[in-house]
Amino acid sequence: MTERILVVGHSAITCLGSDTDSTWAGLLAGKSGIRRHPALSADRYLQDIAGMVEGIGPGTAGEDPAVSRLSARSIHFAVASAREAWSDAGLAGKDFDRDRVAVVIGSAFGGQDLLESEQQRSLTRKSLSMSPYLIPALVINQAAGQVAQLFDLHGPSVAPSNACATGVHSIALAAMFLRMGEADLAIAGGTESAFTPAIVNGFATMKALLGRRSTDRSADDPSQASRPFSADRAGFVMSEGAGTVILATESAARRLGLRVQAEYLGHSINTDGFHMAMPHGATIEKCLRQVLTRCGLTPEDIDYYNAHGTSTIVNDRVETQAIKTIFGPHSTRMPISSVKGAIGHSLGAASAIEAVICLRVLRDQIIPPTINYVADPELDLDYVPNQARSTRVDTVMSASFGFGGTNNAILMKRWVDE
Repeated sequence: MTERILVVGHSAITCLGSDTDSTWAGLLAGKSGIRRHPALSADRYLQDIAGMVEGIGPGTAGEDPAVSRLSARSIHFAVASAREAWSDAGLAGKDFDRDRVAVVIGSAFGGQDLLESEQQRSLTRKSLSMSPYLIPALVINQAAGQVAQLFDLHGPSVAPSNACATGVHSIALAAMFLRMGEADLAIAGGTESAFTPAIVNGFATMKALLGRRSTDRSADDPSQASRPFSADRAGFVMSEGAGTVILATESAARRLGLRVQAEYLGHSINTDGFHMAMPHGATIEKCLRQVLTRCGLTPEDIDYYNAHGTSTIVNDRVETQAIKTIFGPHSTRMPISSVKGAIGHSLGAASAIEAVICLRVLRDQIIPPTINYVADPELDLDYVPNQARSTRVDTVMSASFGFGGTNNAILMKRWVDE
C-alpha cells in the first residue's frame, strides 16, 4: 500500500518578512513588500520597483555563518528558510536515518548575483582572476548541497531548475522520492535572488516586467505595481526569497512523533511544447485536470485555488480561462487569489512560497487577498479582492507555470488525525 505523504514543517522568506509569521501577517493585512530600491539605479536598471528581502544574506547582520564564504543571496535564503522549516518540524534531536532524508531545492538562476559582482570587480581590477568561491556559489545545486551539509543529510540531493515553476517541481520530486521508498523525510522548495542588470533588463526588454511609465499608478505608489487579474495589470514585479516544506511518510511522522500540518495529496507536471515564454491554455487545462483525476477529486472538492497570477496581461487571462474550463460552474464560487500582488514574483522561489502560504490557509482557515485589484470585465471570477477572507478550507490547489512551457499543480488537504 502506498504511504500517505504528510507536511510536517514549512518556512517562507519574502519581501514582506524574513520569516513565515511576518510574511503571513503582512499578507492577511493586505500589505505590500514592494517598493523602490536605490540599489536598482537608473544608470544600470530599467526598473527600480521590486520586492527585496531585508536583513538576510551576505554582508547583513543576518548573514548565516554556515555559508558566509558563498556570497550568493539565494544560498543564504535557502539555508535560512531550511533552518526555520527544520525547527518548525521539530526535527532537532530526533533519531532518524540521515541516509534516508532527501534534499530537493531548486532555483531558476542560482548565484547570478555573485557572478555579476565578480565580473564588475574583474573589470575594475583589470584582472582575469575571480573569487575561488564563484563557481561553488554559482551552480544551482549548491543551495541543496549546503542544506544537506548543514543538517548532515546523505539521501538524494537534487536541484530542479524549471523557471517559475521550480519550487513546486521540487516539492513534487521530493514526494516522489518518499513514495518510491527512497527516503522517509524530505526538505523541498525553491530559492531565488536574481537582481542583476542582465536579468532585470532582459525581463523588461521582453515586456514581461512592469515598465517605467509616469502615468502608471505605481509611479506615485510603488506598492501598487503588482496587480494580478486587475484591469490595468501591466507586467510582473520581480522579487526574491525562498520557500521550504518538509515532507514525511506517514510511518516516519508517527514514529518520530512529528506534528502533521497537512496531507500532500498529489501533483501533476506537464509541458506545453508550444512557445519559449507564452503560456498555452490547453496544456495548462490538462495539468489542472490531471491532478484532480490522480487524487480522485472533483472540481467541487477544491475550496481554494492559489493562482500563478503574475500580473501580466496574457498569463492572467489564460489562467482564468483554464480555471473556467476545468472547474466549470464551481469556478464562480471557488475563491482564487494571487499573493504576487503583495510579494511580487520571486521566479524559482515563487511556487514554493505559495505552497507555504497554502499551508497557512489550511491551518488558519483564512484566504489572503489579491491586493491592488481593480475589476476587469473579461476576468470575472472571485479573486478575493483586496481583503482577506475567513472561510472553511479543507482542500487547496496551487498551480504554477514557467518559461519553456513547464506547468505544475499540487493538491494539499487539511489534516485530521484519525
